[in-house]
Parts: sequence; structure tokens; C-alpha cells
Amino acid sequence: MTSRSRERRSPRAAAVMMALALAGAPALEPIQVTPIVADGRVSASFDSSPSFDADAADIVKSGLLLTFTFTLDLRRPSTVWMDRTLATATVASTVKYDNLTTVYQVSKLEGGRVSWSERTQDLAQVKAWMTRFDRIALASREPLEANAEYYVRVRMQASPRRNFSYWPWTGDAAMGRADFTFIR
Repeated sequence: MTSRSRERRSPRAAAVMMALALAGAPALEPIQVTPIVADGRVSASFDSSPSFDADAADIVKSGLLLTFTFTLDLRRPSTVWMDRTLATATVASTVKYDNLTTVYQVSKLEGGRVSWSERTQDLAQVKAWMTRFDRIALASREPLEANAEYYVRVRMQASPRRNFSYWPWTGDAAMGRADFTFIR
């Protein structure tokens, strides 16, 4: 085998290896993200309804505490190096089912503190409360540049995990992104 034939084969081998690796990775659920820009400040609303599936409902019905933790990042894309993160916020929603009273207790946390809590017997309402957040502030450390491109990325992790995978990079259960141009 000549060195030229080895050189031709290596890009193909790398492509096959990458395809096999990606085939084993679980698909992420989509998160619908809506960036809101007002008075030079950015906030985001998002909906992760597909994340609360039959598996999540089974976990809740078992009496376990289910937590969805969402990490929001305001980022500026870069063509030369990695994208810069300008602001980060973390919010979470939890639900606990009481088998005796058949009542769900749902809470939302912002900055590690409970910001809202409610009780219901309606599972559809629990799903909406667990997966929708409105106007989460993303306070940038620096002023936004006029006519520049930015994006908001939202990642979700569920606890307890709803699936098992041998894939080592399965930290996020869902992800979404929305691009926008800051116009002043």
C-alpha cells in the first residue's frame, strides 16, 4: 500500500467513523426559543413541551420529584474562534405528585429560589407549567453592539434522567436556539 492510497482512504475512514459515532447519539428534543429585545436588554421566552412526554409523566406518577433545569445563554457568534457567551441564566421547574391527594405541586425556580408555586390535579396544566417560561432576563456584562448578530441558546437537563445511553456526551435532554440582530 502506497502512502498516496493511505492518504485517500483516511478522509473516508474519518467520515465513516463520524457517521457511526453520530448514529449512536440520542436525538435532542427541540425547544422553541423567542428572544425579546427592549431598551437594550435581552430576555427570552421558551417552550419545551415535547420534553414532558409519557416517560416524564410515568416518573411523576411514581411519586418521584421531576426537575427540568434550563440554562439560557446569550451568545455572539464568531467566525474566527469560539462563540462568546455574554450572559447566562438558569431556571428550573419541579413537580411532585401526591398519590394520596392526587394533587401535583409545581414550582419554578430562578436563581436557586422559588419564584412561583401552584397546585393542580390536571396533568396537561402541569406539562404547560413545567415546560414554558416567559421573559427570562439575560443581563449582559457588556453593552450590545448595534447591528450585530446574537443568539439565545436554551439547554435542558432532566433529573432523574429519563433514558440511559452509552454515549458519553448526553448531558442535555433538549436544546433550542434563536438568532437575532440587535438594532438600535
